[in-house]
Amino acid sequence: MKCVTNIGKMILIPKQQLMKNIILLILCISSISCATTEAGQTRYSTDSEKVFLIITENTTKDELTKIAEEFKLVKNIDIDFSESKFYSSGKVKNLNLIVDCNDGYKGVAKNFGTTFDINNCGFLRDYRKNTEKPWSIGSIQL
Repeated sequence: MKCVTNIGKMILIPKQQLMKNIILLILCISSISCATTEAGQTRYSTDSEKVFLIITENTTKDELTKIAEEFKLVKNIDIDFSESKFYSSGKVKNLNLIVDCNDGYKGVAKNFGTTFDINNCGFLRDYRKNTEKPWSIGSIQL
């Protein structure tokens, strides 16, 4: 038995129950931190069937540079964000995204400061033959 005090009262908790409570607490904390971390992270894929890029308020200039290089190398997709503005921390402030898939699909998306709080910005190119939406640029939700 483990002895725990609660505002002047003594509560006895069996060791097994205490361990279960600790494990549940750890699981809850880790799932909350994973959910909040993933939501604000830059996401992208250069998969052969479907490619996408989701830019958030936490995306940095360095990330975009590396991602643009990978898209060019793997899928021959040109990503230009040279007209974008960044905070001193490197995070995107005002996004001016120009994407050319070099197969007829291209477009421009702009996102300024507080709109990242509402919508992420990016693009999606789906190469599957029977897809309903082969191309999208702007607000992206997967």
